[in-house]
Amino acid sequence: MLKNDEVIILVDKHNKVIGDVPRKLMKFGTDYHRVTYILVFNSAGNLLIQKRTNDKAFCPGYYGVTTGGVVEKGESYLESAHRELEEELGFDAPLENHGLFFTQGEGFRIWGKIYSCRYDETLNGPLTLQAKEVASIHEMSVNSVLSNPNNLLFTPDSLDALYHYANQLVRPQPNDPI
Repeated sequence: MLKNDEVIILVDKHNKVIGDVPRKLMKFGTDYHRVTYILVFNSAGNLLIQKRTNDKAFCPGYYGVTTGGVVEKGESYLESAHRELEEELGFDAPLENHGLFFTQGEGFRIWGKIYSCRYDETLNGPLTLQAKEVASIHEMSVNSVLSNPNNLLFTPDSLDALYHYANQLVRPQPNDPI
């Protein structure tokens, strides 16, 4: 195995680690694995949405609602999230944890952890996009993504992450009046 080959953590249906596998041997859609999802908000409160490159294996050319990716062997969710943010957008920031969720569909069975952060060019510097993964960045409100008036193709797992995040925001808290 080459030094730079990704080794992905495998989990069972309850998110318990059961092993790991080189990415090229991963059975996406069959194997359960962990993924980080980072909602990147700008100073106006809008999301920074990634247009994926056309040569991505999963959902090429789609829009990713989040930054993030698979959790690699030896990483925690948090370590993976910081690594992915740095790799894909070229900056790091404090991350707020919004919990775990499960999602599955054609080609994926994922235990995801959602984080959010703020990006401000004056504080974080200009974005540096990872050329092999990110074709461009677009600014959209959460409501625009959820209502999708332009019928954009969003990666289904990142859209599920946003739905989970949005549902948490509108769910009554234990001390809130109903």
